[in-house]
Amino acid sequence: MGERTLSMGSKIWEPVLSAASGEIETIMPIEVTTILAFAIILSAFCAILGQRSKLSSPILVQILIVSGLGLGTLLTPLPINRYFLVGVLGFAAYLLFQSHCRATTKTMSLAQIALAILLVLVSSFSDHSLAMFAGLGLGFTLLPLFPFHLPFVSLVSSAHGAMSGLWVTVFLSLGLAELTELPTFLSEGMPSAVSWLALGSALYASLKCLGQTQIRPLLTYATIAQASMLWGLTTVFSIFSEWVISFGLTIAFVMTALLFTYHCIQQRFGSHALGTLPGLALVMPRLGVCLIILISFAVLLPLVPVLSGLPALPTANNQDVCLVILCFIIFVVWIFESWYFPHLMHQTAFGKARPDIPYSDLTAGEISGLTLLIAAASYHGLFY
Repeated sequence: MGERTLSMGSKIWEPVLSAASGEIETIMPIEVTTILAFAIILSAFCAILGQRSKLSSPILVQILIVSGLGLGTLLTPLPINRYFLVGVLGFAAYLLFQSHCRATTKTMSLAQIALAILLVLVSSFSDHSLAMFAGLGLGFTLLPLFPFHLPFVSLVSSAHGAMSGLWVTVFLSLGLAELTELPTFLSEGMPSAVSWLALGSALYASLKCLGQTQIRPLLTYATIAQASMLWGLTTVFSIFSEWVISFGLTIAFVMTALLFTYHCIQQRFGSHALGTLPGLALVMPRLGVCLIILISFAVLLPLVPVLSGLPALPTANNQDVCLVILCFIIFVVWIFESWYFPHLMHQTAFGKARPDIPYSDLTAGEISGLTLLIAAASYHGLFY
């Protein structure tokens, strides 16, 4: 069996030529699976730290089940890992069925999860080309793109407490794992279609952010807008380099931390519309500092690929159109984020605090969880 490595200084994925079939398969190396597994462990640990009062048994059970199934998907060999992925999707379907989402949205989300489970089984027992298409469909669901975003939106929006942030990390980590299996397929198979889909998803999600009055749906659609940049990157560059994984995890950590921050506010004041609790930076300084850091980081996220060496990477052959679309995706996401994220900060951190509410700043556990997430995002986004 011949083997060669394509990388930018380290081994990220290996095309392996099978002597029996003559087909090229991609193998996700242990370095990538370890990084993605660590992201899930960190997010689960922070979800536990984020409980202001005594951790309830149902939330703890959910955290252990979701993180355990996610780790099993990443760390176990084929075909066992596919059964763990079925477990992740099946548990997501169970939670959605128990949620209070609108009936139409719930039905469509459950139908797509059922299709995703079918794709998992197809990818386990089909030939190479069919498995690649099944993996692409799974990628669209786990690393959400419009119009395949409904399970992600429904699950994150309806999750209890800090579970919303954990689901973001699990979905994006498993989506990145699927994406590492598809670099050749994306760069040579159907790059233009995926690029246009990513651009449409960036526009749709960004426009949805502008119309949100609730914080959690706003952050959910902002995550979808940022995920579109990852899809644009993979259709242009012939080498699926390590910094793409780091960029994806930076998005996951920043959005998980923002959802974590909202969870801390919700534990104190309950669900509320955007703008009804201004001035938190003055009366809750520790929360205010974390919120300002995270929103500033989120606004700069579209610039991370540019600063991380994107211009130095070789593009795939005849991908000029996809490169133009990628530039539009990054520009669209950045322009819209430059409005709704500062608006979010202005409506929460700044302004005059209400005098009729008793305020209490972050506890030691909450500030520890936020600090860990900010440190992980900074490492992957700025120094990795």
